[in-house]
Amino acid sequence: MPKQFDDSIGRSFRAMTLISLTLGSFSAAFVSASASAEEFSLHTFERQRLTDVYFSEGANAGDIDGDGHADVVYGPYWFGGPDFTEKHEIYPAKPQRRERYADNFFNWVYDFNGDGRNDVFVVGFPATPAYVYENPGPEGFGKPWKKHQVFDSVANESPRLFDLVGDERPELVCTFGGSFGFATIDWERPFDAWKWHRISEEAAPKQFGHGLGIGDINGDGKNDILAAAGWFEQPADSPAEKPWTFHKAAFTNAYGGAEMYSYDVDGDGDNDVVTSLAAHDFGVAWYEQDKSGGETTWKMHLIVGSQPAENRYGVVFSEPHSVALADMDGDGLMDIVTGKTFYSHHKQSPLWDAGAVVYWFKLKRTDDGVDWIPQKIDGEAGIGRQISIADVNGDKLLDVVVGGMVGSHVLLHRKQKVSEQAWKAAQPKVFEAPKRTTQRGPASKIDEATGSVSGAIEGEDMKVISASDGKTSAQVMTGFKRDRWSGGKQLFWSGAKPGAKLELEFDVESAGTFNVATAMTMAGDYGVVQLYLDGDKLGGPLDLYNYPDVVTSGVLKLGAVELSKGPNRLSVEVVGSNIAAQKGYMFGLDYLLLTAE
Repeated sequence: MPKQFDDSIGRSFRAMTLISLTLGSFSAAFVSASASAEEFSLHTFERQRLTDVYFSEGANAGDIDGDGHADVVYGPYWFGGPDFTEKHEIYPAKPQRRERYADNFFNWVYDFNGDGRNDVFVVGFPATPAYVYENPGPEGFGKPWKKHQVFDSVANESPRLFDLVGDERPELVCTFGGSFGFATIDWERPFDAWKWHRISEEAAPKQFGHGLGIGDINGDGKNDILAAAGWFEQPADSPAEKPWTFHKAAFTNAYGGAEMYSYDVDGDGDNDVVTSLAAHDFGVAWYEQDKSGGETTWKMHLIVGSQPAENRYGVVFSEPHSVALADMDGDGLMDIVTGKTFYSHHKQSPLWDAGAVVYWFKLKRTDDGVDWIPQKIDGEAGIGRQISIADVNGDKLLDVVVGGMVGSHVLLHRKQKVSEQAWKAAQPKVFEAPKRTTQRGPASKIDEATGSVSGAIEGEDMKVISASDGKTSAQVMTGFKRDRWSGGKQLFWSGAKPGAKLELEFDVESAGTFNVATAMTMAGDYGVVQLYLDGDKLGGPLDLYNYPDVVTSGVLKLGAVELSKGPNRLSVEVVGSNIAAQKGYMFGLDYLLLTAE
């Protein structure tokens, strides 16, 4: 098997990344793939778990023992192919704490010293040293491998071992000491310290930067370096000695995502950029390069966002901390492989406890433009911070190797010829977002002198008796310019799940029959709620989904009720969410308005 490292798109795709032990296998949900006039095929993936222990954020593949079969590396172990049932230690194994982070983030397989044996290169927690573990050969597989520290501090959360400068050998692309650049290897002494080359004065985050990639942006045949804020142009010669020109461009609408790629997505002859947008939140996109106006501009095309309505097929997942590009179905076009980096920020990320999904998005060019057709590979393996794509079993189909908080898995690619009818039935359906079931009422009559609705019982002034889940607060709403809230605030309830209940108390000066009206907040991550007044249902469920703007519900009339003098209780129960909503189940009460009959 040849030497392996993360080579460039446009050359043979040989991305290799590590993994762990086999406890069982499971056939994953279907993913459809290719169709032609002659045949229709479905692509499925079989999950093979290597271990459920957290050792690393990444995994890779390569021939460790020289038997011609790909092995898998995950953390301290390599698993012998082709069945991956036997594990061997590279260094003493120590399970990592899921409430913290591993000391091993990325792994690559490459023969650094040219002895015919593939070594393992490990990058740990951002801004910590990198090491090469020297392959001892079969006679040394029973004891720890010799460890060589080759670089003092590898920063950015998407470093790459990559043939950057076209010398057919890899360089380490990362950030170091607050600068972008790459480290070169003295191939006469590959285990000595690697030499750092700063490429620009442009500042880089010193530790936790997100978004880094390599590709030929300007079509000159040389690889450039991509970052979330723009790209660095490789000079015509002496790239290790000359500064690289920085071209400012926003390849994120947030703080940056994962690996970045340059590829001609739309087939118009120039390279575009593919990446995720926010590693710990939401967003996968491609940026279309446009030179028609004389200057290069970049247009973002969202593939997956925070709402089902933002994907043509209704797909939503958070934490896309790694992205790979590969031709998964052999049609000559590069597809996207990504998914959820489960628990990447523990419980801080939105939808942190949703399924650890893995997807590939089939690129399809049509007369109407570009489509990315989602194919679910798996629902439990997740992706960690490094995805490796490799044909690990020699069947000429690309498999997926992943590792992370949920352990490590090999997702083995299967292809089956089927009838046209079966193929069509397996394709994902275009998502049709249902309309919200609650129609907005008329705008609140806010007194310009007071900034409030006359006679309103403000939500933020109500007494919170209890919340069975989540937390409450008074939230200032003046920053949302598409609507106005009485008093400029609301009572905000977040962190609840379906079935949770919030109990509020308000006073009535005298008993009687009152017409009840309310105004609440509507947004893309708000839930469906049922209101109760003194234990009795107050109308039906209220769907508070609205996208993309944060607005009020307007004045909603809820009917007439009998109220006693003194304290009365308003209860709010979360009963679900609109299918098009982000599952945040949030609730905001602007005010309650009582009008005596």
